[in-house]
Amino acid sequence: MKLKKITSLFLVAIIVIAPLAAKGNKEEIKRFDSTLSIIDSRDVTISLTEKPTKIVSLSPNITEILFELNLGDYVVGRTDYCDWPLEASFVESMGDLFSPSIEKIVSLNPDIVIISNLGQSQTIEALELASIKVAFLDEAQNMEGTYQIIEKVAKITATEEKGAQIIGEIKNELAQVKASLGNTKIASVYYVAGFGEWGDYTATQETFINDIINLAGAKNIAFDAFNWSFQKELIVERDPDVIILPPLIGSTFEQTVKEFSTQEPYNSLTAVKKNRFIAIDNSMMERQGPRSGQAVKQLSEKLKEIVGK
Repeated sequence: MKLKKITSLFLVAIIVIAPLAAKGNKEEIKRFDSTLSIIDSRDVTISLTEKPTKIVSLSPNITEILFELNLGDYVVGRTDYCDWPLEASFVESMGDLFSPSIEKIVSLNPDIVIISNLGQSQTIEALELASIKVAFLDEAQNMEGTYQIIEKVAKITATEEKGAQIIGEIKNELAQVKASLGNTKIASVYYVAGFGEWGDYTATQETFINDIINLAGAKNIAFDAFNWSFQKELIVERDPDVIILPPLIGSTFEQTVKEFSTQEPYNSLTAVKKNRFIAIDNSMMERQGPRSGQAVKQLSEKLKEIVGK
């Protein structure tokens, strides 16, 4: 697959990485005496006897959460794609999302490694064989799941109060968006995660982006599709009011719009003819973390600006 036709690293991961073992029933986070303890998404109990001071994050959203929890000084390892906030770039990289260096991670002797939905089962197994504690946090792909991830990261790092504050801020942003919608026209939108000769990919009903779109007051035309895949015929048939078009990897928004607009059958879409494109930070749209409320707010504002055109 040519990556230039993909707008999202997250989508690349979805296509390439085999899913982890099926998750069991979720349980409430537990604390045993003075021990910090959570039940991760594998139903495995992860316990620490004291606040971790050496943390490796192997997922971009986890890195964002840790820095927002004011734990940046304790993050000793990250991935190449942990690019937010800017301060994260000064943390040593353990490699890419697919095959981070186990040797480098082990050499840091971290108190805990935290992986979200971009984790690999092989990575977890290798780290645990090296007696490294690993928490895998892959919750529901919606805002409630986002709250749970933040809550669990805060719990295992003894920063519950700050975690609650972050969740409260997201909820406040969502309440503001909901209150501002009023009688605003509900626009139909299509999120372009990939297009062209290699297939059409979008945020289907089980994705976090779909939840973002709904919370922003819009309707996702791929609401009934699964697994990021969508047919060109359906894009044309449902003819979205607005197209959300993150830049292709290595391209600008303007270049991506030009490439999309000049190809069939996309050039027949009403949104293309009326130049109804929205550029938005796809990492903010995809990552379940502190910026999720901002993603909803920004998308809602951009839709209001364009929907009347």
